[in-house]
Parts: sequence; structure tokens; C-alpha cells
Amino acid sequence: MSARRGTQMAAAAALLLPVALAIVPRFDVALAREVVAAPSIADTLRLSVDEAVARALSQGEEIHIANSQVDVADAQVRQALSEALPQINGSLTYGRQFASIYQSLAGDTSGIASLFKNSPFGSPNSWNAELTGSQLLWSGGRIAAGLSAARAYRASNRADRDETAANIRARVQRAYLEAVYSREVLAISRMGLDQARAHLTEVAEYQKEGSRSEYDLIRAQVDAANEEPPVVTASNAVDLAMFNLKRLLNVPLEQPLELTTTLTFPDRMVPVVADENNEPTGRAALIRADADVEARKQLVRVQKAGYWPSLTLSGTLSQQAFPQIERPTLDQFHRSLTAQLRLDLPIFTGFKVSGAVAQANAELRQAEYQRDQERENVEIEVAQARLEARRMLAELLARDVTAGLAQRAHYLADVRYKNGLSTQLEVSDARLQMQTAQINEAEATKNYRLALLELERALGHPLPLVKRPLDELTAAQTEEER
Repeated sequence: MSARRGTQMAAAAALLLPVALAIVPRFDVALAREVVAAPSIADTLRLSVDEAVARALSQGEEIHIANSQVDVADAQVRQALSEALPQINGSLTYGRQFASIYQSLAGDTSGIASLFKNSPFGSPNSWNAELTGSQLLWSGGRIAAGLSAARAYRASNRADRDETAANIRARVQRAYLEAVYSREVLAISRMGLDQARAHLTEVAEYQKEGSRSEYDLIRAQVDAANEEPPVVTASNAVDLAMFNLKRLLNVPLEQPLELTTTLTFPDRMVPVVADENNEPTGRAALIRADADVEARKQLVRVQKAGYWPSLTLSGTLSQQAFPQIERPTLDQFHRSLTAQLRLDLPIFTGFKVSGAVAQANAELRQAEYQRDQERENVEIEVAQARLEARRMLAELLARDVTAGLAQRAHYLADVRYKNGLSTQLEVSDARLQMQTAQINEAEATKNYRLALLELERALGHPLPLVKRPLDELTAAQTEEER
């Protein structure tokens, strides 16, 4: 019976094997086609420059470190405040006496033995529930000064966090504008390549008609070929700028990123500084320096408090029981209440206090010098940022005029060439000058935006900006030059 079943199974396998071999390859190919046809594509992330800054400030490691330092400072303020508040503690103690010199009295039935029966001497068990409290009444101003120093330290850390956020904002804005500028250069390069190829098509048609020479055709072919490398270079620059921006924003490199803020000014309305006499009153670096000086002043007071005595009031409430068994009853507890008033006098500390005061004074002077140095650095930084903003605005106006003239020159050169009044060299030279002028205009626009952002960062508060037409600013500058 088993032999017949084995023969039947072998015959079935022989019949089904070709069918299986024919089906499996088809199934694998179909499955592979489904996998290839449905790739996983990440959603495109669209960000403006403000949204990019907000993302960096919410996800960056540097701002998280600064926030943790502020949390540490807040905890130190609470610790300094705790020294001025009452200190209340409770405890419960159980003791077991395994051997005692009073054990010989355990069998004594006289009156003397009964006296030690429920006392610390005769009882093997002891329970003590204790509540202690203390309040510092006077410490020479040490507690108040310590609390003020902790608060100043907290203000310093908060200002440091704000300065870190300002630096992150500046780096992200610069990287964002660099990426937008690189994209603009790529668009200009591609437009130049399209113009060169369109011109090559026209020259080829003219050459077929016999109105242009072979030299013009070759020259147009060379010009079109020369426009291809700048496109590749600009494309690589865009990729590198986007990689740098994604790194700052913690965006995966493979995720598509679209920048919604444009480089050019809408409607040719340029923002200019309305009041150039702003002072850096909100600069976080100056706030941090002032807070550091205040903290050092309070630490000097803390150390000087070591010359003065301290007065502390304390009290203890305890309930004690000494039962013969482990678990006592409530009526076996006896109450005890004590109070103490303690005065500590620093008669001689081995010059410890005077050394601490000298060190605190030296650190205070150091903090004051650093504050003055920081003020000078900020003043110089603000002055440089103002001059750079003025220079970049003047350059932007000049580049705008140059770009317009270069575009007009290229148009006239192309018209002249079509009418046989100019050469191929004049057309290619005009196109190259137009592209250079357009790239310079885009760079000037980027630099002016960066200059405004740098001035805002140096001042520590938003700039009072007004929008003025670009043509009006150009006319005003021309009048000043005359």
C-alpha cells in the first residue's frame, strides 16, 4: 500500500513540475514590476525663510543646549530661595536592643525592676517619631545676595540663549539666501543656454539660405557649447547650497525641499532703513554681560557675609515609646518638645573669608572689563553693519542699472545681427555681458538682504524698514552723485 502511494506521488510531482517552473518565473517578474512601478517618494517640504528659521530653532541641538542651561539656572534660583525658607524634616526610628546590662533585672519583680521595664534601659524595643524645623533669622545678607546672584545668573543664561538663537537665525537665513541665489544663477545660466541654442538654430537657417557664412555657424555652435559648462557648475552649486541648508534644518538629504521666498523684491519695492540712529539696546550679548556683572556683585556680598554672625531658630517635636514587644500602642508614646536659638560667631577662619572676598572682587573686575569690551565690540559691529548696508544698497542700485543696459544691448545686438549690421561676435559678447550683469544683480540683491539681516542681528531688535521703489532710489542716488 505504501509503495503504491509513493508511485502516485512521484507521478503527480512529474506532472506538476513543468507547470510550477512556468508559473514561478512569471510571478517573480510581475512582482518585480510592481515594486519598480511604486517607488517610495518623500513629500516635498515647502519652507519660507521665516519657516526655515522656526524649524531650526525648534529642532536644533544648539538651542536645546541653551534651553537646558536656562533650566539649570532656574533650578539654582530655587535652591538659593530654599535657604531663606523654613526647613522641616520628619523621621521615624526603630531600635532593637539585643544585649544590655539591665537584662539581669528582667526577672526581678521588685519595684526597682518595674521602673526600667518601659524605659530605654529595660525595654528591648525603642520607637522615636521626630519632627524638626529650623529657620535662619540672620546671616549678614548672605541669603538675599545669593538669591540675587542666582537670578542674575538666570538672566545671563536667558540672554545667552537669545544670542544663540540670533546666531542660528543668521546662519539659516544666510544659507537660505545662498540657496535661493544659487537657484537664480542656475536659471540665468539655463536662459543663456536656451538663447544660445535658439540663436544657433537661426544661424543654421540663415546659413542654409546663404545669408550667413560657415564661420557664423561654427561660431554659434561654439557659443552654444560654451554655455553648457556654466549650467553644470550652477547646478552643482544649487545642490551644495541645498545640502548645507538641509543640514542646518535637520532635513534628510533625500527629501525634496522647495524654497518659497524669492530673492528679488516684489514689485521692485526695496526695503530701506527708516532710522539709522538705532542703538543696540536689545542685543542679547550686552544683556548677558550686564547680568554677569550683577551676578559677580552679589557674589561679593555673599562672601562678605562670612564676616558676620548668623542666627538660627530650631525646634524638635518627638514621640518616643519603649515597648516590650515590637509593635507599640499609642498610649505608650511620650511627647517631647524642645526649641533652640543658635548664634554662630566667625571669630577666626584662617583668612578663608578674606581670601574668598578677594577672589570675588577680582572676578567682579574681570566681568566689568569683559562687559566694557563687549560693548565696544558691539558698537564696532553695528557701525560696520550700517556701512555695509549702505554700500550694498548703492551696489544694488548700480547693478540694477547695469543689468537693464546689458539686456537692452543684447536685444539691439541681436536685432542688428538679424538685419546684417553686426557680427556673430558682437551678439555672443552682448549675451555674455548680459548674463554677467544679471548674475551680479542677483548677487547684489542677496548681499543687500544679508546686510540688512546682519544689521538687525547687531542691533538686537527688528529694523524700522520702509519700502521704496527701486527706480526712485536710483534717481535719488544719481542726484546725489551730481
